[in-house]
Amino acid sequence: MTPPEIDPTDAPVCAVVAAAGSGTRLGRDMPKAFVDLGGRTLLERALDGIGVSGVVDRVAVVVSEAMWGRAEEIIEDATNNALWEPLEIQLVPGGGERADSVRAGLQAMAKTIDGPEPTAGAIVLVHDAARCLTPATVFRRVVEQTRAGLSSGQWAGVIPAVPVVDTVKTVDEQGFVLGTPARRTLRAVQTPQGFGLQDLMSANEAFTRSGLAGAEATDDASIMELAGHRVLTVAGDPRALKITTPEDYEAALRLLDWGAQPQRRPAPPGADDLAGGNAAGQGLARDDLADEEKR
Repeated sequence: MTPPEIDPTDAPVCAVVAAAGSGTRLGRDMPKAFVDLGGRTLLERALDGIGVSGVVDRVAVVVSEAMWGRAEEIIEDATNNALWEPLEIQLVPGGGERADSVRAGLQAMAKTIDGPEPTAGAIVLVHDAARCLTPATVFRRVVEQTRAGLSSGQWAGVIPAVPVVDTVKTVDEQGFVLGTPARRTLRAVQTPQGFGLQDLMSANEAFTRSGLAGAEATDDASIMELAGHRVLTVAGDPRALKITTPEDYEAALRLLDWGAQPQRRPAPPGADDLAGGNAAGQGLARDDLADEEKR
């Protein structure tokens, strides 16, 4: 891990929002980041959460060329600007794959941070627009622990995670079971994922340059792990679901309904936080993680 040149408690925090995916599995005629969810697009709701968190200074939204005009309309909208102020938001052209898009976003953020060593000590959050209902508390938790890791040198990244409640099997190419990992060691990982900006840029370069690109790297933490960095998990939140399929979309609508409507039966944990779109929620505490593993 690169030692920070400035105090991590004063380090700027930027975010890269991946919004360039086609989202074909959602079954819509447009990229899912621009699909309406209860009156706001997924991208707008993702930016709502970042804005409410109050811990991010600037954002790079990575979009495809085809959706550039629509994205401009969103980020230039006066109502949105009032909601997101004082966030600085810029658009960045996406690449062919998610990793290419994230890399473009990282490079754009590095260019916009002021100072003689602009990336030294800076923190970056990588977030999927498809996880648009992520509560503000998750952003705060990730930033807090990323600062702690960079300050102490004990870890270089922080990712939110929730317990895996299903039994998971590893299988071979023919579908035969090879083993059953202990459920207590498994977590389902979410975003935002926090890192030192310089560390993540270096890890991405190494991943591309050294031939590791053929390795399995399904998120940014995987790239950091392959580069030898230590990554910490913190409590995620069930509301940070990734909207990929029509079933996910319906689940997200139900979460919005729980937050906006009077309750006639017990609501899901923290659902009242959704009344304002993406206001703060407590999420799962570490004790909740332990309890969940016993079920």
